[in-house]
Amino acid sequence: MNSSQSISPAAAQPQPISVRSLRERWKWGAGILTVALIAQSVLWTMWWEDPTHFKMSILFVWPAALFALMIWWVFFSGWSWRVRLGSVATGVLSVVAFFSIYRLEWDGDMVPRRFVLRSKPTGQDIAREFLERQQKQLADKADAVDPAAVANQPPLIAEAGDWTGFRGPRRDGVVLNGSLRRDWNQSPPREVWRHPVGRAWSSFAVVGNYAFTQEQRDQSECVVAYAADTGKQIWVHEDQTILSIVDANGGPGPHATPQFDDGKIYSLGGTGILNCLDAVSGTRLWGTNILGDKGDGKAGAKPPEWGVSLSPLIYENLVIVIPGGTAVEADASFNKGVTAYDKASGNVVWSVGTRPASYGSPRIETMSDTAQLLIPNGNGLSGHSLEDGKELWFFPLENAPKVNSSMPWRVDGESLVFGTGYGVGTVRLKITQSYGEWSATQRWASNRFRPKFNDFVVRDKFAYGLDDGTLTCLDVDSGAIKWKAGRYGYGQLLLVDDVLLIISEDGELLIVPAEPKKSERLATFKLFDSGFCWNHLALRGGRLFARNANEAACLDVGIEKTP
Repeated sequence: MNSSQSISPAAAQPQPISVRSLRERWKWGAGILTVALIAQSVLWTMWWEDPTHFKMSILFVWPAALFALMIWWVFFSGWSWRVRLGSVATGVLSVVAFFSIYRLEWDGDMVPRRFVLRSKPTGQDIAREFLERQQKQLADKADAVDPAAVANQPPLIAEAGDWTGFRGPRRDGVVLNGSLRRDWNQSPPREVWRHPVGRAWSSFAVVGNYAFTQEQRDQSECVVAYAADTGKQIWVHEDQTILSIVDANGGPGPHATPQFDDGKIYSLGGTGILNCLDAVSGTRLWGTNILGDKGDGKAGAKPPEWGVSLSPLIYENLVIVIPGGTAVEADASFNKGVTAYDKASGNVVWSVGTRPASYGSPRIETMSDTAQLLIPNGNGLSGHSLEDGKELWFFPLENAPKVNSSMPWRVDGESLVFGTGYGVGTVRLKITQSYGEWSATQRWASNRFRPKFNDFVVRDKFAYGLDDGTLTCLDVDSGAIKWKAGRYGYGQLLLVDDVLLIISEDGELLIVPAEPKKSERLATFKLFDSGFCWNHLALRGGRLFARNANEAACLDVGIEKTP
């Protein structure tokens, strides 16, 4: 081979990219980051008044930005294939290895909360082990509950002070003469019992020595009765079903609180199963699925995205629920937006409406001298006749995911307050009747009081609740905010005489004065160390019944009697 045909060693090597060319290529990477920052700033500006979307916008922008950066790095960065593919492989393997060791927990705003070792058992693992151990102990003990003896007991009767269902006997979260002691530094809440429970967002109904709740135990939705004084299981009713949703927080499990009435428990599961059970024995008296009760064997209502969450309402001989009027079939209506069943037989008495269901529960209030049914729908609030369910009036109040979870609150004979989250806020409505026609007109609106899936209370014309997690006082006459103080996430609260009893999303109990002048909290107590505390509190006779998705506890918080 002559010299003209030879190839020099230098020519055989890949030619390095010039510094100028590298700078040109890296401008694209910098451009992607710039666009992401601009997009994030725009979304934050748009959603400044909506903390939920404000935080979740990070999940919209940065995964897309990281994907674009990966494409740029692999195909256009200018480095050798060995460097590009090697770095991508290293990054992917590192992420896979990390998440094979840790699992991620989120808070109610879908913000990463903490990393937990996968080797650490989940709340459901602990509950399963506890229930198996409990069943074995009951089988081995001579003092195990005798089902026959339970069945022969007299019917359970509610007495004054019993907590008969969701948010108490009046569904308002108000406890008068609550006998709540407040000097927790000197006399903190005393634990009566505590144990794991199956996953659910239900609260307790407490009547006599029975504490009723719902749980998901593996593939079964369960209604469970515990002894209120010991926490021991008395009976359990199981339905072989599970709410099939994939959610970083909510997950499967029933959401509603059982309702006690006339010796019976009425429960509604996340998949729409409505049960009437004997309160003493747990025997099923009748049951149906409110989403499939169409009478022709076809599919019925389409459940809300996060499952059926309302608590049944008992009125005279009726059990009132909100299946929702949206059908599974396209362009069809279910015509059972609100349904009333006969509480003795389970037969449908009346069923009306095509409005979509949401996550709030029905409530009865007297407006303009007429007792009527208030229904939080997916697109607003409606008032209905108690005789036949006829819609009397409707006020639109809708957010993007159609989540209306809070209960409306009657301010006076002609007005009520109703609120929702996701940046929408709260309105005061005037409900009037003229010549037989009803109307609902807005008096004021505030987007600074947004009860997302928390209920609020009203005392002396001031509302107290969690505005996207921040404790807020609002003047119900004007809609003006009096103060904001303390961030407690998506916890829940009760009004006990003149104070607020709050459980934060992180499991901290607090007492805060319910007054329009901003003041410091009076007491705190750490109740739960793990899990989200979205479940409502129940207070009966100085005993506080609380739970989350992992465990339940009963605390003595009553005023101690002097000898």
